[in-house]
Amino acid sequence: MLKVLIALDGSEIADQTLGLAAQLLAGQQTETTVLHVIPRHLVYGKGGPVVLETYDPDEERVHTEALLNDAAARLQQAGVGPSIVKELEVGDPAGLILAAAEAKGADLIILGSRGLNAAQRFLLGSVSNKVVTHAHCAVLVAHPKHDHAS
Repeated sequence: MLKVLIALDGSEIADQTLGLAAQLLAGQQTETTVLHVIPRHLVYGKGGPVVLETYDPDEERVHTEALLNDAAARLQQAGVGPSIVKELEVGDPAGLILAAAEAKGADLIILGSRGLNAAQRFLLGSVSNKVVTHAHCAVLVAHPKHDHAS
């Protein structure tokens, strides 16, 4: 049975990625995990790293649970399964995606690209780039789908 980890961040590209995953996995026998990582931001000062949250953690958990429930329902509706597990983590997104994939023995990680430019990737880092570089399994990175009818 194919073990798949789908990492979602609540963005529009993550929504597109979920749709693509549903199309690709429909009718397959999979153990699918839908994962959302709430980023933990660290600020480094003289005393070392300090956690700096830029959001309400309780509100973010409620938002995340709704995101994961909706994602699991969409996948089930598309015929993905038989197993769909929802997971919520807090911390470094790339590191936790890789750790979850390793712990579950994932055969495939599916995630979206945020479409950062070179400067943003340098300043913020690219989760998808880190996952592709360090994963011990196949990785599918979905890029934003643009409407070319202009």
